[in-house]
Amino acid sequence: MKDRNEQAPQAQGPLVGLRVLDVGMVFAGPLVATNLADLGADVIKVEHPKGDQTRNIGRFKDGEGLWWRVAARNKRVMAADVGRPEGAAIVRELARTADVIIENFRPGRFASWGLDYESLSRENPGLVMLHISGYGQDGPYRHKPGMGTLAEAFSGFAMVTGEADRPPTLPQFPFADGVAAMMGAYSVMAALWARDRNGGKGDEIDLNLYEPMLALMGPMVIDYDQLGHVARRRGNRSTWSVPRNSYRSKDGKWVAVSSAANSIAIRMFRAIGRDDMADDPALQTNPDRVKRLEECDGAIAKWVSEHTFDEVIRQFEKYEVVAGPIYDVEQLFGDPQVRHNESIVSMPDEALGSVRVQNVIPRFRRAPGRMRWVGKHRVGLDTRDVLDELGYSDAEMAALEEKGIISCGTQARKTVDE
Repeated sequence: MKDRNEQAPQAQGPLVGLRVLDVGMVFAGPLVATNLADLGADVIKVEHPKGDQTRNIGRFKDGEGLWWRVAARNKRVMAADVGRPEGAAIVRELARTADVIIENFRPGRFASWGLDYESLSRENPGLVMLHISGYGQDGPYRHKPGMGTLAEAFSGFAMVTGEADRPPTLPQFPFADGVAAMMGAYSVMAALWARDRNGGKGDEIDLNLYEPMLALMGPMVIDYDQLGHVARRRGNRSTWSVPRNSYRSKDGKWVAVSSAANSIAIRMFRAIGRDDMADDPALQTNPDRVKRLEECDGAIAKWVSEHTFDEVIRQFEKYEVVAGPIYDVEQLFGDPQVRHNESIVSMPDEALGSVRVQNVIPRFRRAPGRMRWVGKHRVGLDTRDVLDELGYSDAEMAALEEKGIISCGTQARKTVDE
């Protein structure tokens, strides 16, 4: 069954012409490929014939998984059982034509199917291969199962997130996977840059889930190394910037405030009518204000609680305070800046009619990426097109489908445990 790509917008962006094989599952690996697809790369998502697990995660409408629409956007989807020799052979053939291959199975599994980098790069010396795993391809934890939740815990992030008297806090979305995906896209582009400068030789990249999170933790490591300081949960308060918190207005809405620069804190005090604090010599720097955190924080919380959200925002804008609303998703949809930026776009969907999803970022002036389609409804919808490009005959495809090695887009959402 042919896809309707003839009617879909053509790829555009700085990565047009780049071919990427997404042979991962769930989040981190596939999200690297999504980042590349958004900027124009031809991404072939290889999912199991019974469907990628992301099709069955999250919320549903009319039996259709919604998360899949976001995670698999801008990708061609083909279905092949990579764990069987015939399926692995298809991936090897695709790897000969690819610039990048991304996998995030447990270390060693991909190689056990004959898809190790040494073998693939002999046939395609320019190939860049990215492995993503919980703890890395080597070491005592290499065989441990790794998911984003464990990375958020292992990296120290969860231990410093949340209120001081409450348990460590984990995000409601795959934060570590998203951070690793951005790092993965960055590392792939660095490898491709190096390839173009050293005679066309590719590289193999080992990326785990916890180190990108650790890299975001600022001075946590050096503070412990040099001072023995162990960071703890402090809610929304900061140990180095005061005031910094979330504050509830009279009408029950929330405002976030940051004052990393001393001048901002002084303007904040004046905005709430506390010239005495703005002029206090002992409150002119962040280290000084940290010593009087409760006093500073309490003055702002009291003032905000006595005014409506709109009054708070107007006053803070008048004094050029760095503050803004804490939105839920419904409020985000209605924001004029979000609408102006087209941060959320409406896209056609074969099963749901129309869906709204996050737009492509970042914005390039000369070669902007674009949303071409959301994650495709049927498993393996592009399998025939992809295999046709490799020279497979209709008879060969029919035989492979009969054995359950591939799916050619005739089935909707199912699930499989990899």
